[in-house]
Amino acid sequence: MRGTALGLAALLAACGAAAAEPAARSGTYDSLTLAVSGDAVAGVFAEQRGAADAGSPQFACAFLLRGTLAGDRAKVETWFPDEPERIPGDLAFTPDGAALTLAEDHGGCSMTTGTMVGTPYALSRRAASAPDGWIGVGLVTAERTAFRPEPGPAPARAPYLVRLDPVAVLERRDAWVRVRYRGEKAPVIGWLPAADLAVVTP
Repeated sequence: MRGTALGLAALLAACGAAAAEPAARSGTYDSLTLAVSGDAVAGVFAEQRGAADAGSPQFACAFLLRGTLAGDRAKVETWFPDEPERIPGDLAFTPDGAALTLAEDHGGCSMTTGTMVGTPYALSRRAASAPDGWIGVGLVTAERTAFRPEPGPAPARAPYLVRLDPVAVLERRDAWVRVRYRGEKAPVIGWLPAADLAVVTP
């Protein structure tokens, strides 16, 4: 009987330890959107400060990332769409979310997020983001792109995204991608032309 009790205690302790262990999973982590598949991770970081229409300067910190996971950590490379320079970094999943450290900052980041060099940049996972079927992430590169219910012409008064908006990719069909944008009040899902995005998959 004592052996059974000890075995049960060990099992419960192991389960508790496993539950406390951070898990690498797809989701929204503040300004970082991640798609995880097996031991691969893809992400898009996008944050802006200031409103251009209010007359104040607008700064943006935006880049894509890709890496290979070893447990809850990944060595990643980061880049801005259409630029050849790659900046290496480390991504770690934590009990509260994730943390990102880069070898050097991307342009604009020091004016928005602050530095990501040296000290891990903490990102909290949004409790409401429980994605299913994310196959990648994307960053809008067009000045403006409108959602469609199906691939084809955009309807009148369709919701739209603007340059440097981040999305999760749900599906690809020829020259179209079905995406999810987190939105301010509720997520928006629809089809966008693939040419309007820089897409990265795990």
